[in-house]
Amino acid sequence: MTKKTSAVLGGMLCAAALLAGEPAWIFNNGPDVRLMSLGQGQLCAEVGLTKLVPTGTDMTVSMPMDAADAFPAAERPFFAVRYKYRTAVKQAGLFFTTDTLTELSDKSYSQFPVTGDNTWRTAIVDMRAFGHKAWTGTVTSFRFDPINPSDTDSVCEVSRFGFFPSREAAQQFLDAAVDAADYSQPTRFVAPMQQVRIPGGCLSDGYERNDFMLRSTQVANPSETTVVRFQPKDAGGGEQVVPLCDTNRRGYTRFIARQPGTYRLAEGEAALDDIAGLPEPSRQAVRFVVARQVLGAADTRAFRPAEALSGADWARALSQLEDYGVEPAVRAKPASRAEAAAVLQAAIKQALGSAFDSPYTYAHLTRDRIRLGAWVNLRAEAITDNFVATYRSGGFDWLIAHGALAGADRRDWLLRECDRHGVELILGDGAYRDPAEATADYFDHPSFAGTYVTDEPGTEQYAELAEICKKYSRETGGKLPYINLLPMYANAAQLKYGAHAAAIEYYDPDPALYKKYCDRFCQLFEVPYICTDIYPLNWSKGRRTTYKDYCESINVIARSAREHGKAFWCCIQTFAWVPSKRTPTEAEFRWQAYSMLSFGCKGLLCWTYAGYKPEFPSLVSIQGKRENAWYDVATVFKEIALLSDAFVRYTNVGAMSHGCSDATPYLRFSQPVERFPAIERIECAQPLLIGCFAAKEGDGRAFTLVNMSELEALQTAQVKLRLRGSRVIAWPGGQRVEWKPDGDGFTALTLAAGEGIFVEVVK
Repeated sequence: MTKKTSAVLGGMLCAAALLAGEPAWIFNNGPDVRLMSLGQGQLCAEVGLTKLVPTGTDMTVSMPMDAADAFPAAERPFFAVRYKYRTAVKQAGLFFTTDTLTELSDKSYSQFPVTGDNTWRTAIVDMRAFGHKAWTGTVTSFRFDPINPSDTDSVCEVSRFGFFPSREAAQQFLDAAVDAADYSQPTRFVAPMQQVRIPGGCLSDGYERNDFMLRSTQVANPSETTVVRFQPKDAGGGEQVVPLCDTNRRGYTRFIARQPGTYRLAEGEAALDDIAGLPEPSRQAVRFVVARQVLGAADTRAFRPAEALSGADWARALSQLEDYGVEPAVRAKPASRAEAAAVLQAAIKQALGSAFDSPYTYAHLTRDRIRLGAWVNLRAEAITDNFVATYRSGGFDWLIAHGALAGADRRDWLLRECDRHGVELILGDGAYRDPAEATADYFDHPSFAGTYVTDEPGTEQYAELAEICKKYSRETGGKLPYINLLPMYANAAQLKYGAHAAAIEYYDPDPALYKKYCDRFCQLFEVPYICTDIYPLNWSKGRRTTYKDYCESINVIARSAREHGKAFWCCIQTFAWVPSKRTPTEAEFRWQAYSMLSFGCKGLLCWTYAGYKPEFPSLVSIQGKRENAWYDVATVFKEIALLSDAFVRYTNVGAMSHGCSDATPYLRFSQPVERFPAIERIECAQPLLIGCFAAKEGDGRAFTLVNMSELEALQTAQVKLRLRGSRVIAWPGGQRVEWKPDGDGFTALTLAAGEGIFVEVVK
């Protein structure tokens, strides 16, 4: 960083201090980026700049405001923002609340034009000029939509924004911005042997991060590979190379410092052959590790393994490693340079901790099981140090991370925590756009399962998305591109053009059209799953009611999954977000889970958005506090996890119903199983859903049994079964028990309202 840049940056930070407590926020090279909460977008805070990448059609930015931060609207009528957008969208917008307008709504929507030509621009908006005339009283919160609507082809950089008493004050604030990338931001090592991971190369102004990543596994001349030089903060210009390093297959290098101190990246290029003052054995080790990790072979121009190794060379290499406290497993002089390099590499890897030391391997995390997941999009203040441990304790073993949780500044921590607790991770960080480079520094982490691509597309988007997913899987070595589809109650326009085509309403259901929608996905997309969301729990005139096509909506997509050899996943209803919906109880979470299992579902997801309104609680509050629904779903998910290993030994062949009537329209579905050999007879006065399964190996059968009485009635089901098999193993509450029939050959059981059970029948 130059002295001029340092001076400007220092002045800017002083300006930020003067604005403390005022409604103005500085992001680029400023202190407020960690306060930003982003919806349907990925926050990338790199080299001092703040980049927002939309992941949906409604990317939003909000900043924390409590009662002390509220301000009189009349005193600050001007909103100002400095931005650089690459987009075809031509408008942005602002929503706000006041002491009289207490909810964010169109009543306060303030739209203004923006330019997406990838140039830094400013906008100053007079909030009094809008037709809503709502900029009165006391402003208590706001939401900024950088572009409205957003699209995933856009990139938005936001330098700063705020509210001001005059145009002159707003312009002065905007003019003080420092928007140059600061590649020399210091890295502080507080103890010996600490490490930092950065792209290979020496960063200087004018380059993107990806310019310093190795784009291929083939390097024609490894001696031209560059490494990063470090410069102690107060070293008077002297450069210090940190030779102890390890480079993964995508060109990201871990460096380790011998002593505590503050280091920053040196400007200019630093070829390996130009490293001055570094002992030859260390240069050999650096060259070897870079070449070996990139090429997967030691035979390169940078290192010739056939050459003999002198005793003096080996002694110097050992001495260099000892300076870092590294003890090679073998101290005797190897017979060749190739063997010597292997010993050095092993010692370096051990020192860096490059090998993932976890009880949960990639094979364990991706094993066949019932995935129990959480779609997480929380504000920054809700993400605590024990966040992943808390989710895992609730039975979740699969996270789809969005917003602040998926930010680059939290990625290493999130991956480490997921690895420690055995959680499979899908990141909503926009990496599908350029997967080889975007996932370069974490793609080989055991917990990293894939990248979120989009939600609820229409068939018009399928071809383009299928190519994106194909490229993603190819360039990431088979990681998962995640897409969630529309439910059956979407209308025809949405099934063709996507969810944004119209509001999702419970009308115009067409199972035949929806089956084509699902089949087309299975035909075009080379992914092992198909996923949707189905929310059946409603309020109607003060009573609990159920979406009338519930079982058919599950049946259609599940049948498509069976016919095309894909796993079926579903996002179940987790909380109320409008008055017509309800937050499930424990019994209602269990009822949804067993209903899904009956059609072979092997992935259950909860949308764990923060509960922004007290009357609509989610699993967690804005502050991250667990709500009642958290404990309800945790009880159910832990139960489902107990029977997972048994469940996945079988393949779903469809479902059948018992006692379906006009009083239970939600139980009707097309093409039910006509006869299931494991069940000879069912006696029950209440309606039941029966999922039918065949063993993957052998002649065994299994089934699920679900009490399908309307949940409002709280009706218990008394069931008697005559089964055909030598042994019957049931899993009530997730506990394995062996059933014995009575003298008449019947087995009796009681299913409480919403209760289900999984049963194995062995011939």
